[in-house]
Amino acid sequence: MARHNAVPGFRASLNGLHFTNSWPSEPDVVVDVRPLGKVAIGDASNGLCGGMAYTVIDVFTAGLPPIPDTTNPAQGSPLFNYLVSRLMASFDIPGGVLKYYDWMTTPDHDTGVWFAIRRGVAWHTIMEEWPRVQADIDAGMLSPLGLVTVETTDPTMMGHNHQVLAYGYDLGDDNRLTLHLYDPNTAPPDADGVFLSLDLSNPTHTTPITHNVGIGKLPIRGFFRTTYTFSNPASLEPVTPLPSNAIFVGGGVGSPLTPGQTVQASLTMQNLGGTTWTAGGPNPFRLGSQDPQDNFTWGRNRVDVPQPVVPGDEATFTFAVTAPSAPGTYHFQWRMVQEGVTWFGGQTIDQPVVVAPILRQMTTAVSPSPVPVNQLVMVTVSAADAQSGAALSGTVLLDNVAHGTTATAFSMRIPLQRVSDGKGGWDWVPNPPKGTVTVPGYQPGSIDWPVTSL
Repeated sequence: MARHNAVPGFRASLNGLHFTNSWPSEPDVVVDVRPLGKVAIGDASNGLCGGMAYTVIDVFTAGLPPIPDTTNPAQGSPLFNYLVSRLMASFDIPGGVLKYYDWMTTPDHDTGVWFAIRRGVAWHTIMEEWPRVQADIDAGMLSPLGLVTVETTDPTMMGHNHQVLAYGYDLGDDNRLTLHLYDPNTAPPDADGVFLSLDLSNPTHTTPITHNVGIGKLPIRGFFRTTYTFSNPASLEPVTPLPSNAIFVGGGVGSPLTPGQTVQASLTMQNLGGTTWTAGGPNPFRLGSQDPQDNFTWGRNRVDVPQPVVPGDEATFTFAVTAPSAPGTYHFQWRMVQEGVTWFGGQTIDQPVVVAPILRQMTTAVSPSPVPVNQLVMVTVSAADAQSGAALSGTVLLDNVAHGTTATAFSMRIPLQRVSDGKGGWDWVPNPPKGTVTVPGYQPGSIDWPVTSL
């Protein structure tokens, strides 16, 4: 029977951290683990995932509001130091590090014979670790996972592994498991869609895991529940919540557009502060244009909040914008503002929008018509404005290669192609090239090749 469950009240985009696991100037964490010696955990650009995951558990378990920071904390700041301390806790030195190494050196599938079987990563994942994760979620607790991505005896490769949180699962009648994850590497707008999925049916065999965790093209060979102990994060919360804070959730505007075209844009922002956004009063909350700030590129520089937005809720701003009159590529970016008080929170993605001139349409014709097949013949392609019928001068492309110009004869051959007739025999059919006419200011015109019958 299919089963579904999730930790009540947890949402990755709200309860996770609102910045990603990117620390370009930070050193690796190096620990001394016997018998492996000094082992680098993580790497300089991607190394606090375990600390971020454990911090999220701490804050959620303590019943505190999500940490309001929308940018990575500075080295040496209280939040940064807390993340580093929780990173070290997530490795459970030395046992946790040794477990990563043991799994890195274990084959994906079972090996050996019946009296001396060595269980593979798939068996350990499915038979031992998944039940622990399921028990956590069924009890309403977040489950911290170590993801093993590499198979090697080289301990310096340990930094290629990763840590996430499981907060929900779907187990289908076909025994396929999908885990819903908070991934420190995934930006908040995409946080709620992170998952990994595997078939639980054959634990003794190599079991592929599909996923969209933010680890590039690395596979996930297996996962295990890491050892978590609560740490009180109360000191991380501001004495009073930030009065106003926001993060971009998603949305944008269509592209390309034509000069002066009016279209609907849609942007969703989440209220991470301690105040309710309202459209009325002397200091209303609005969405304001950016890059540059207060620009009228899109015919307006403000959008009112559609309804009161209490802390934690989202607001979707749907509004009309008018494209600039001149062709080009323009910035489309916005940020929350409380008029007369301050700009606040994160900006939307800086979306480049192409404004392209309107292209007219053409018709094409071929002479002679029909074209004889399987012989060299002089052919003339003509083009005309679809509305006025006026002749156009352009380039003729055959299979995307320039072959001549309109109204000028050129030689070509339409070959025959042998195809099955579906009855055990063969037919010969014309195989004309892909023909296109290009004229500046016009949409490319497709050439229809009328051919002689065989």
